[in-house]
Amino acid sequence: MIKRIIALTGVFLIIFTFTSCSGNKNDTFTADNGNQYVVVRDSEGNIVINDNQKLQVYPLNENGKKQKSDAGEYITEYIDFNGQVVFGNTVETAELRFRIPNNFSDNAEIPGYFYSKMYDSEIYFTYYDEAIDSYIEANEKNCESLLESFGSEVFSYEKYTVTIGSSDCIVFKNACISSEYYKNSYNYYIPYDSGFYIVNCVINTSNAKKVNFDKFAEAIIIK
Repeated sequence: MIKRIIALTGVFLIIFTFTSCSGNKNDTFTADNGNQYVVVRDSEGNIVINDNQKLQVYPLNENGKKQKSDAGEYITEYIDFNGQVVFGNTVETAELRFRIPNNFSDNAEIPGYFYSKMYDSEIYFTYYDEAIDSYIEANEKNCESLLESFGSEVFSYEKYTVTIGSSDCIVFKNACISSEYYKNSYNYYIPYDSGFYIVNCVINTSNAKKVNFDKFAEAIIIK
């Protein structure tokens, strides 16, 4: 499993991305080299990644069609893969599939990072191959510390759960109207394998009601 790491005020990310080919159907994308491909899927409908962390694809000809060998079978190959493919608003990794909210974009320069200039908002994914409980405890202590520092007049937090896959996942929501940090943030803790994902969503407080991050998180598909 590829480890991802990126930092943001206590919770963070790494994954990877290709730029999607607009106007083409679900599984067609344009790689960083400019070539178009269609991803190969296994019997369960998941993208196929080999032991060398390369992605299996169908190369396309100049007409955007899959190519056949002399034996009449579709040609496939493995290409360098940075961990994530983006088809429009849909993102797929070896472990997850999710749809980023409307008016958000990926950034090929920063794998695993999604942003919206319209909402002054960002989404980060991080995987930690560690025990989840200590991170949840640390997040709660951080919230209490922020509450003490800012005061209840400008800062508040909630701890609750949402269902993601088959897990009831802990969420911390922070709301702040301080001029120092006029943001709302959400940290979703998703158990996976021997560790967990943190999905961190941050948005300008004035736009907080314009994006339903709980709905976004609940729709994440865990493979």
